[in-house]
This record gives sequence, C-alpha cells and structure tokens, in this order.
Amino acid sequence: MTALGALHEPSLEAYESLKPLARDHAVTLYFLAPPQHPPGWTIVRQVELFQMVHHEEEHDPAPAKSAGEVIELKESDIPEMSEVYAATRPGRTLCPRIQQLGTFLGVRCAGRLVAMGGLRLHLAGYREITTVGTLPGQTGHGYATAIVSTLVQRIRNAGESPFLTVRTDNTRAIQIYRRLGFKERSLLHSQTILFGNRSGHNAFKPSSCPCWKAPQWPVQSEQKTPGPNPFL
Repeated sequence: MTALGALHEPSLEAYESLKPLARDHAVTLYFLAPPQHPPGWTIVRQVELFQMVHHEEEHDPAPAKSAGEVIELKESDIPEMSEVYAATRPGRTLCPRIQQLGTFLGVRCAGRLVAMGGLRLHLAGYREITTVGTLPGQTGHGYATAIVSTLVQRIRNAGESPFLTVRTDNTRAIQIYRRLGFKERSLLHSQTILFGNRSGHNAFKPSSCPCWKAPQWPVQSEQKTPGPNPFL
C-alpha cells in the first residue's frame, strides 16, 4: 500500500509541491507516457498497466462457470486474503484495512480461500475492481471469472460503470476481462517514487496498517528505459 499522488503537469514546481508528501513516504503516480523526474527522486517500483473500462453491450450475459460459490469476505478472512495476495503478488503485502475501501468477494475450495477480488476507488459514476487473484495451482476453474462477473453485476446494479487496471504482460487476465466486456481505455505508466536518499527510507506505513515491504536496491525496472530527461 502506498499513498497516491497526482501532478497537474510534470513541472519543477509540481515536483516541489510533492516533496512534503514524498520525502519520507513513497508515493505512487500514474502517467500516460513514460515519465522523467528531476534530480533527487528515486523510483521504488514501476510497471505498465492497461486501464480497462466495462462496456455493457460487450458483456457475455451467460453466467460464469465456476466450481465454487462466490461469497462475501469478512474481516476475519484477512489472514487468508493475505496469503492469496502474497502468492499472486510476490514481495508485496496486503493492507489489513483494505476492506474499508469496499466489498471483497472470494471462493473457497475444501474450506480454503483460493480466489478473491474486491472494490477500491470510487469515482463519480465509476467503481474500480481490484486485487483479483487465484492461488497458484487453482487456476482454470473459473473462480476469478465468477468473482469479477459478480462484482460487475453489483456495480451495474448501482448504476455505475466498472473499471480496473491490469499489467500489460498479464495476457491471460486481459483475455478474461475482454470476454467479460472490458476494453482497454489507456496505457498507464505507474511509478512509485520517493524524494531524497534512497537508503534507509521510510516507506508509506500508517501506524495501524503495516502494509509495505521495503524494496531491495537496486530497483529492477519493469518497463522500457525512457529517453533523455528534460529536467537535466
């Protein structure tokens, strides 16, 4: 978990205004093009994402076939949710307060939580589906498809449009989302950045939410190296 930030434009003035937030805690920003940062900024993590928006007319009305029943998860399910999260997102940790952002659903097999997904950002007319994952060895049974289908229906019943983000290299998930009626809206360059000395920094960690694992340096890039830096 990190704080989310935004820049009106990638100017020196904008980065100066971001410093108080990013000096001690990492901040995640989303860009429409590979960003360049002024000197003194460290990239903690970066990844390319597709933002996908649901189009109701493209949605397959046939119910998703799943070997398990989709259930609503509770606070007591956080330990198992954390296991699914860690198994599907190595090196990252689920925030134990994530259910405060929205409802989370799951599927159990033989009593064990094997898949989950939930709701996060809530914009006017739009609701984000997030943290979809299935335990390794449990894929291919339609668990995640059933969870996403149920979340889509709940969002539509509320008169809103579902959207989500997915890594551009996650071809299997992209195919499933397309089949469920999602279309790519834009390519996002997600970067988590920190200002100042990269050694011994304090990643964003609310006192009651120990959700972050400090990165190992040097950071491994997950996207192509951008061109010359206009700030230099």
